[in-house]
Amino acid sequence: NAYYTTDVKPNGKLWDMYSDIPGGTPAYEYTIGADQCGSTSPSAEGGCYNREHTWPQSKFASDTPMQNDLFIVIPTDYYVNNLRGNLPYGKVGGTPTHVFTNGGKIGGNGYAGAPSGSCFEPIDSFKGDLARTYFYIATCYYGADSTKFTNWEMATGISFKPWAIAMLLEWHHNDPVSAKEINRNNKAYLRQNNRNPFIDYPEYADCIWGSGPCTNAVDDVPAAQQSVTVITNDAAQAITLDWHTLNTGELTGISLYNLNGQVVYTTRVAENNTPALSISTATMAKGIYLLRLNSLHNAEVRKIVVQ
Repeated sequence: NAYYTTDVKPNGKLWDMYSDIPGGTPAYEYTIGADQCGSTSPSAEGGCYNREHTWPQSKFASDTPMQNDLFIVIPTDYYVNNLRGNLPYGKVGGTPTHVFTNGGKIGGNGYAGAPSGSCFEPIDSFKGDLARTYFYIATCYYGADSTKFTNWEMATGISFKPWAIAMLLEWHHNDPVSAKEINRNNKAYLRQNNRNPFIDYPEYADCIWGSGPCTNAVDDVPAAQQSVTVITNDAAQAITLDWHTLNTGELTGISLYNLNGQVVYTTRVAENNTPALSISTATMAKGIYLLRLNSLHNAEVRKIVVQ
């Protein structure tokens, strides 16, 4: 039922990334609800749509909550979905074995470093969407649920393999966040009460997997602010911060966010505060967090890993 609001095109039809042609005319379109697959199994495109687990559910034992996560499960054409099966996303090299009506294709994976075998390559207009979906999965389920994930071509458990990181970052950069993604993020939030932070803050992908700085500020981070020392001590279940080298009053606030965008700790820093702080991680789930340091001139975001 979510697809009535999360995956509806401006013309009221279903937004199927495996058949849609942005700026063009797709070979077919689906009416949400009426064209959902039932007991039939179409032998060609355009028969009906069903639910596609972008990260194959066989790779997490069809377990919950992943199986029903709107950020993982998208509506797609049954026939294309069925042929994609459990194939990894990739870059088809050589002659494809299947080419679909919107230009998506299946064939041998030719991306540098990828294992041999077939892959599914979506069209360029949706590669960024799927990359940011994978970034979400790898962070949202990094904690306790990570044990439910098994190894496959793109990842060891929940952790991307090097070739997959390179490809997903490439897709992320070449296909920036679209109005479609922003709308879907907003609508999914109303149902699930969480968001895909890589749509809200695309720079976080480079912060975590690339070489980009962990900052969401337009200006450069002042050299003085970079002097904040942050140490995560898992044995002591604490994050310690020290800013003795900063000018008095330079640091104004400290916040810690999980990858669902929820604030797990925040405090204001007064001028007369001791320039050091310890944040307890005893009750925090293991995983990746983002530490935001607010100063008089800018804001810096650093990645924190709680083991």
